[in-house]
Amino acid sequence: MTTTFATMASIRFGYGRRPGETPPENVDALIAGVERGSRAPCLFPHEGIEGRRARFPAYRDVQRAYTKARDSNMLEVVGERRINPYAITLSNALQRDRHLKVQQAVFSPYGFFERLSCFWSDHFSVNVLKSSAVRILAAMHEAEAIRPNLAGRFADLVKASALHPAMLDYLDQTRSVGPTSPVGLKAGRGVNENLARELIELHTMGAGSGYSQQDVREAAFVLTGLWFRSPAFKTEFRPKASETGVYRVLGRTYGGRSRNIRQVHALIDDLAAREETRRHICRKLVVHFISDDPPQPVVDAMVEAWQRHDGELLAVYRAMLEHPRSWEEEGRKARQPFDFVVAGLRALNVPADALEPGINKKAGWRSVWDAAELADVSMITSKGNAALGANPLSVGAITQLGQPIWQAPSPAGWEEGLSTWITASQLTERIAWARRLVARFGGDADPRAFLQTAMADAARADTIETVARAPNRAVAMAMVLASPEFNRR
Repeated sequence: MTTTFATMASIRFGYGRRPGETPPENVDALIAGVERGSRAPCLFPHEGIEGRRARFPAYRDVQRAYTKARDSNMLEVVGERRINPYAITLSNALQRDRHLKVQQAVFSPYGFFERLSCFWSDHFSVNVLKSSAVRILAAMHEAEAIRPNLAGRFADLVKASALHPAMLDYLDQTRSVGPTSPVGLKAGRGVNENLARELIELHTMGAGSGYSQQDVREAAFVLTGLWFRSPAFKTEFRPKASETGVYRVLGRTYGGRSRNIRQVHALIDDLAAREETRRHICRKLVVHFISDDPPQPVVDAMVEAWQRHDGELLAVYRAMLEHPRSWEEEGRKARQPFDFVVAGLRALNVPADALEPGINKKAGWRSVWDAAELADVSMITSKGNAALGANPLSVGAITQLGQPIWQAPSPAGWEEGLSTWITASQLTERIAWARRLVARFGGDADPRAFLQTAMADAARADTIETVARAPNRAVAMAMVLASPEFNRR
């Protein structure tokens, strides 16, 4: 039986089917969803983009108050735990942001856009464990740098993402200064190559694509001067921290007697326009959406569209979607944990109020900081823990399955290979989660109807038979979520 376009579009290029939601019927509908999604409001960060920016000074005030209390040995103690209001505030804020990211994916009608948002967030990966700044900037990085730009030109997406304060902090660019610049001479510091290396090796050209260590070094000098000042968290260029001179990267020259942000933008534009970049990014998109062994004709069609349309990403996505090979051989890709959990929540139509952060109500909770603007995020339990925890059916499950949100293990992001995510231990955890989810939200649903809702014509004959022969309704419902079709796309 041939799977219909609508079903494959929902599963391979979206987060699965959801009751009452009309699946995309053609490529134009998928592309229109990307355009609409890039303009639609984002649920995270939880205060909104402008709200988060307005609160940056309050976060700084909490940090200063904590530092003052710590240095004066005046920290509040609960049991044997010394309370750190700043860490608790950041933890609660991050929990809210993570839970809203899951809700965004579950309830958005633009599945392809949401999948692209996760792809690009992983491509321009930052890790919230890096610093306190990244913990409050990770959601901002995706919401204001990636999502509004993933339907535009690739070069603009790189500039917005790679030069965002979250990335500058994550890759230590704020520590990189020209060794002979006024700032460098005063501080006794020099250039840091992290951002330059990842900009070339991960964000644009790809590893092993013909650049040299000298190219990385020269690019690092071009990038000196990039900076953000807390608590504004807006990228700026500091000429007094930049290294003057002329630098040559991959045959092109940048810099001069004076330095400015335009030279950084020129470097990114040139990297984004290279043939190696086109091939690296197009191949990576195909690997993510279609197969770990990407069909070369699809990659070639996307590269051609990229060149013809000057890096306009909508044209690149369309070339992928319009190629017949993109709709063949279902099940070549594993659903990563985020994808799998979101798809399960959508299939069972779990309501939004069930996806809120966990709160330890039995222990009670109270504020440890009386700043009114932060009163909703600076709560602790009576035992001194952060009040907000991971919902075990959403954020907690994704973490348990090995893919904590905004916490990839390296700047390269998460592994793509099917063998990473389809293992005996992984499937055991997925089945356990499926049983918990069904127990709470399965109700008296008919398993056969649920199979139709979740998989439609993608369900295989043996899965239909297995579900029909299950010993009871709950087991049958869980079998749908544990089936090979549901765990692959």
